[in-house]
Amino acid sequence: MKIDLEFYKSLFSAFLDSESAHITYEDLIESGVEVGVEDNLTEKFIFHMQLCIDNDLITNEKQECYNLESLGIGSNKNNRYIIDVPMRLSQKGHDFAVTLNNKEVFEKLKSEFKDMPFKSIFDGGQKLLNHFLKKKMDTLLEE
Repeated sequence: MKIDLEFYKSLFSAFLDSESAHITYEDLIESGVEVGVEDNLTEKFIFHMQLCIDNDLITNEKQECYNLESLGIGSNKNNRYIIDVPMRLSQKGHDFAVTLNNKEVFEKLKSEFKDMPFKSIFDGGQKLLNHFLKKKMDTLLEE
């Protein structure tokens, strides 16, 4: 499965748009994130949540995140299900969310980095954001 930046943008928007420091799966669902139905979570959702864990983007309220269960995703033989655990974006996750929320950066990542490894997408996004911010700062300083 490939990384879907549109999915990440939707996922992280739920965190950024929240008035709370922590959100639940119910909040994700209410904000339109494609989570799945009841005890049948989508593979896309599971895949992207696992990448969030791998890359330290999301933690539970104890600031722990080491597997799906620590984020309230349980499983049995037939399916995966949600135990509503409050979650938050880590600082790294927040940085990535802000990067994806920048329209210019997001468009470049989608067109130029779409098949790259996550580290390249993350690092490239940060560099692009810094580049655009530097250009904006230069313009502000010239005024």
